[in-house]
Amino acid sequence: MPRPTIKDIAIRLNINPSTVSRALRGHPDVSARLRESIREVADKLGYRPNHMAINLRRGNSHTIGLIIPEISPFFFPSVIRAVEEVTHEKGYNLLILHSNDSIDREIENAEICANMGVDGVLVSLSRQSHDIEHFQELEATGTPIVFFDKTLPGSIAHKVVIPGEQASRMAVEKLWKDQPSNTRILGIFGDPRMSITDDRIKGFRNKLSEHGYALGESDIVFATSKEEAGNLFREQWQGNNRPSTLFAMSDEILAGIMQTIYEFKIRIPEDLYLISISDGELPGYLPFRIPYIRTSGYGLGRAAALLLLQLIMKMPLLPDTHFLDVELVQ
Repeated sequence: MPRPTIKDIAIRLNINPSTVSRALRGHPDVSARLRESIREVADKLGYRPNHMAINLRRGNSHTIGLIIPEISPFFFPSVIRAVEEVTHEKGYNLLILHSNDSIDREIENAEICANMGVDGVLVSLSRQSHDIEHFQELEATGTPIVFFDKTLPGSIAHKVVIPGEQASRMAVEKLWKDQPSNTRILGIFGDPRMSITDDRIKGFRNKLSEHGYALGESDIVFATSKEEAGNLFREQWQGNNRPSTLFAMSDEILAGIMQTIYEFKIRIPEDLYLISISDGELPGYLPFRIPYIRTSGYGLGRAAALLLLQLIMKMPLLPDTHFLDVELVQ
């Protein structure tokens, strides 16, 4: 019979699994009445915290958990390859878990890591993650955690990220140099709930403002998939005020707009100046050259894995945010 989990308790009470997790730890933001109800259901189901992780910490599981929000052709394959290379070289197995951008799945994945007694965890948060409390049970066992790429702003944790604001500022500086007579600049960004989107918008807005360019309300749009990015760009191109310059926040956005570019036979850069933030793989397959700000998924995965290994070896490192280098590719 499967061992009862936090999610089983949450389903019984029709509440969020993160609420159950907090209540079982006695967190003060859960009312005493709800905490008691949760404990009653936990007892009825026979739920018990899994202490395998604590026991395994006395030894070594030789396993590292990697929790990612999505499996797509962009960015994360490079991350996985780098993490696997670093961990394999040091004699560790890699457990890859996919949250599908769901907080419930992310909580389940954290529980899996705890139950398996992994030696450390690398986490890129889901879009639905508003706190990192569901990783506290792991931390309580002494399991080090490194958050990377999609992290929680303001959280006290070990983090490795790409400097999104800096990357956007570099892109704007390049496009402004190449296109001094811009009539309209359009920026297509990812999910507005993500910290990486916030950072990249901030750099985009601020650098254009420094050049005296005023963005209109319709000059920044958001797409949560490459299909949505393509549709948004099609609407913009068919409108009365076509953009002369397009900034794509990521490879996913860039891939989405390519179908529209082919469909309307848009000449790059004659009809449209295009610049992107990219991992570097996709631009090499385009039939034309574009400038882009290179943000290496491989470099990010390697840096995060090396930091985690230092923590596993008990190196006295205080929680901090580590930024990777980015570069302009012309």
